[in-house]
Amino acid sequence: MPELLSPHDTCFQKLMQQPENASAFFRCYLAPEWQQRVDLSTLTLDSGSSITTEFEKLHSDILYRVILRESEAQGQTAYLYTIVEHQSTPDKTMALRLWRYKANLLMRHVNEAVLPPIHTMVFYHGHRSPYPYNLDLSQCFGSDVYAQHTLQGAPQLIDVPQQPDVELLSTGRAGLVSYFFKHVRDADVLPALSALPAELLRHITRESDGLMLLETLINYYQQQASTQDSLQAIQQVADKLEPQQRENIMKLGEGLIAHGKQQGEREGRREGRREGRQEGVYEVAANMLRAGTEPGFIQRVTGLSSSDVQKLVTNA
Repeated sequence: MPELLSPHDTCFQKLMQQPENASAFFRCYLAPEWQQRVDLSTLTLDSGSSITTEFEKLHSDILYRVILRESEAQGQTAYLYTIVEHQSTPDKTMALRLWRYKANLLMRHVNEAVLPPIHTMVFYHGHRSPYPYNLDLSQCFGSDVYAQHTLQGAPQLIDVPQQPDVELLSTGRAGLVSYFFKHVRDADVLPALSALPAELLRHITRESDGLMLLETLINYYQQQASTQDSLQAIQQVADKLEPQQRENIMKLGEGLIAHGKQQGEREGRREGRREGRQEGVYEVAANMLRAGTEPGFIQRVTGLSSSDVQKLVTNA
């Protein structure tokens, strides 16, 4: 395995792991606004200072925890995260890498009430100077609107259970897919399938790959949905289709049901064999007890737990 830490990394990391050196470094270089926000006397080297082990680690990283002293966040943890960049050719991806590293660090705190702020510093001493690339990721999009949306905007939420059935069933393919996902956890999916409009199903199955879409959803329901009568549920869908499509859906449904029964029978046989073997082990253990064999020896030979053997002793 190649050496991941260069002599530059090793030296800087060793120096910055000493509280006196780290304190001097941050007092010298930390931006004035951050010097006002944090109490540098509370600097604590993070026990897991490398947060990037899951990625290819071609640099050193030093992570210090520090306490905020601002009144609205007093006592809250913040991080001072220092990256060493010494490459002869500066890294064009540095802004994106820093964003990824900070996201990984924030995942540690995902269950806390608030996320800790992170101030990142890049310590650069490469040949090429000044540093030629923008380290502000928001400036790398070419548009402030897209940058703000990507980095700060909340994701668009599609909360399917909140959408009325009539609305879903009036929006074509996407609505049909959402309708199936909405009702997959119903106690019985038969009513939901019965309510599917025939006109919608016929329209979709006439389109390119439309029948494949419906077959995929039927397969999904056969595996995940609950109903008293699987064949009747599939029949509810098939009866709304044109003759050739109806035949295809029923063949699919019958095949899925038959496959499910075969799989259930195989699992039942396997479970029966496991139970039979277990009963045999108990019988052997009971016979050994009756012959006066020590319980500890029985436990080692049969693999039974001490409580199982003790139950046999009690019932003997």
